[in-house]
Amino acid sequence: MNPWTLNHPRLQPGCRGAWARMAPAISVVLALLLGGPPLLAQGGSGSPMGLLLTWQQDPLTTMTIDWHTGATSTPQEVRYRRVGASDWNAGPTPEEFPFPHVEDARIHRVELVGLEPGSLYEFNLSEGGRNYRFRTMPQDLQRPVRFASGGDVRHEREMMERMNRVVTPYDPDFILWAGDLAYADGLPERAYRWVDFLDVMMRTLITAEGRVIPVLAAPGNHEVRGGYYRNSDAWEPGPEWQREFAPFYYALFAFPGHPGYGVLDFADYLSIVLLDTDHTGPMAGDQTEWLRTTLRDRTHVPHVFPTYHVPAYPSVRSPDGGVSTQVRETWSPLFEAFGVRVAFEAHDHAFKRTHPIRAGAVHPAGVVYMGDGAWGVRNRIIGASHSEPAWYIDRALTDRHFSLVTLHGPHLHILTVNEDGRVIDEFPEAPTMPR
Repeated sequence: MNPWTLNHPRLQPGCRGAWARMAPAISVVLALLLGGPPLLAQGGSGSPMGLLLTWQQDPLTTMTIDWHTGATSTPQEVRYRRVGASDWNAGPTPEEFPFPHVEDARIHRVELVGLEPGSLYEFNLSEGGRNYRFRTMPQDLQRPVRFASGGDVRHEREMMERMNRVVTPYDPDFILWAGDLAYADGLPERAYRWVDFLDVMMRTLITAEGRVIPVLAAPGNHEVRGGYYRNSDAWEPGPEWQREFAPFYYALFAFPGHPGYGVLDFADYLSIVLLDTDHTGPMAGDQTEWLRTTLRDRTHVPHVFPTYHVPAYPSVRSPDGGVSTQVRETWSPLFEAFGVRVAFEAHDHAFKRTHPIRAGAVHPAGVVYMGDGAWGVRNRIIGASHSEPAWYIDRALTDRHFSLVTLHGPHLHILTVNEDGRVIDEFPEAPTMPR
């Protein structure tokens, strides 16, 4: 039996009361019937109608908590404590700002700082309300760190829910999504998709023990009106254009913030590099120079994962596409020069793992490109746009899936699981457990 493979029961979603279960669905149905965005209701017993955890700074000592309510909801403040402690700490005064294009809805945001690394905390949003949990990341990899990677998250609610329920029992430390989240395309009239998206997260990305799984997300074309910045005659760098053309991504995800790409460092053992493949800004120029410096400064970090939407080596589309070509010509040489082992991609609605590639050819010291984005979307046919089988693909399947990445010391293991809970790929095939 492979010691890296986890046994996991199916998740049984907890009850949150009849109204809390029904209100978002009713709101979405009304939006579809009436042609407008729904209101965000407030659940009973202090329950928010959306809850999203992420990091803006050090994942060992901070946690950012976002929750979403109606404007008339009772004001809330975060209380938190380490699990087992008797006294509650009061969080800072929440930031509050509008939920884009959803009438009378608000986003509340608190960043907790000065936390203990590798610790389990509980928090609530009102006295007497539900207690949720989160955990800070460890100081090192003496215990394995696991995260779930994927992209292209929600065509239909049922698809997203089903995949989330396979992911959550693995108890990942966080989720990494490579763009195309709620498929709202930055359009005001599709704000209801984000309301529904957040409701699915509330139901299915909280573990049976009440731990909320944090999420990191790069932008994809379906976060942006027009898909790519160059399709907008009004584009100019900065928050004004972002608020208009990618309003939900920039309002709902505290990290990476502006200008749409960034890096999150987990001590000196892991760096997640979120990139923007021409969606809210150009790949060439400032972003590529930033990437060069970022990778150069992290050659001592054993696990560095660039994550972005449009693939360098697609499984479905032609590799001759303009953005794919640009990734290979602009970013791949930097990945190779600075020791990246695996890059996570999305966009094609299938699963692929390439051979290790260096200088445009299969090479044992090359970069493996994984993913292609099929978390909760309708799948596409492998090689549909290829004139002949792609030389670079080692394994490809038409399956909705996620990849569970496990890091333990210098060791890397990636287990890819489909929506039925079946393992469809393992990389490397025969990992060696550290002694």
